[in-house]
Amino acid sequence: MFTIKETTADSLIALRWQVLRPGRPESAAHFAEDAAEGSAHFAALDINGVVIGCASVIKKNNALQLRGMATAPEWQGKGVGSAVLAATQAYALRQGLLLWCNARVSAVGFYQKSGWHTEGEPFDVAESGPHVVMRFSSESC
Repeated sequence: MFTIKETTADSLIALRWQVLRPGRPESAAHFAEDAAEGSAHFAALDINGVVIGCASVIKKNNALQLRGMATAPEWQGKGVGSAVLAATQAYALRQGLLLWCNARVSAVGFYQKSGWHTEGEPFDVAESGPHVVMRFSSESC
C-alpha cells in the first residue's frame, strides 16, 4: 500500500540518485530547474513514509517537462510508477499545459500504456543511454 502526494524536490533526491544516477555523484540527481517557478514534485510513499516512487514536472515555456521519474526496484511492477505518472498527468491537465518527456527507450511501453506517444527518432543522452521524446495525450486515456 502506498499514497501519492505533492512534495519537495529535496525529498526525491535519494531515490533519483539510486535509480537514475547510480555510480555518479549525488549532485547528478539534482536538477537546476527543481526550484523554478511552476515546477512541481510528486512522491509515492509507503506506509512508513519512505519515498518509493517519484517524478517532477518542470515548466518550460507553455509546457511541462516530466523529469526524474523513478520507482524503487522492489516496488517496480506494483502500480507505483503508474500512480505517480497519473498524478503528473492530472497536474498538467489542471494547469492546461502539454506534458512531455525525454523517455529512456526501455520505458516507452510503460508510458504508452498511459496515453503517451513517441515523437521523432531516438537519441543518446550521455551517461544515460538512448532516449526518445514522448508526449502525453489526454485523448488516449
